[in-house]
Amino acid sequence: MVMPVDPNTVLLTGSTSATPVIVPLEEEPHVITKIIGISVMCIGGMQMVGSLFSFGTIGLNSWLSTMGPEVEEALLPSWYYAATGLIAIAVGAIFLYSGYQIQTYQKKGIWITLGAILLSNIANLGINLSVEFPQGDTEVFPGTGIDVQLISQGSVAIGSICGMVFCGIFTILPLFFVNNGLR
Repeated sequence: MVMPVDPNTVLLTGSTSATPVIVPLEEEPHVITKIIGISVMCIGGMQMVGSLFSFGTIGLNSWLSTMGPEVEEALLPSWYYAATGLIAIAVGAIFLYSGYQIQTYQKKGIWITLGAILLSNIANLGINLSVEFPQGDTEVFPGTGIDVQLISQGSVAIGSICGMVFCGIFTILPLFFVNNGLR
């Protein structure tokens, strides 16, 4: 039995067409990723060159200590300069590697850079807080317990935190762009 056609029903006639194909447009990755990667590499190179001054200060300290006991008392220990120089060389090399990774659009370069920033600041902060100032009693206001060493170490801690935040934001900047090209 054939069903009668309802006169109110719309009957479609014609042929079907092929389903549309979406072709993604291949765009160049955002240039900021390359710029950040190259900048991180430049910072790493400058940090490694700057570490030479830390090692040079060891020689300067030994030369200055020959000028008398009062000069020798005012100098920071040589291990301080050696430790900061070694940290600068290690972190500079890590920055060179991670900057290259960022510059070639590898996301792991951003994470390596952030880790190096964090570890270097923690290490430098630990060194700066552990060194004893050679001047002895340098209270700003007698009887308050606030001395030059406390103010200096507090400002180093605040500066280290501010530097970490700035460098961290600068490093993750490519992640804020839609077409950053990071893999």
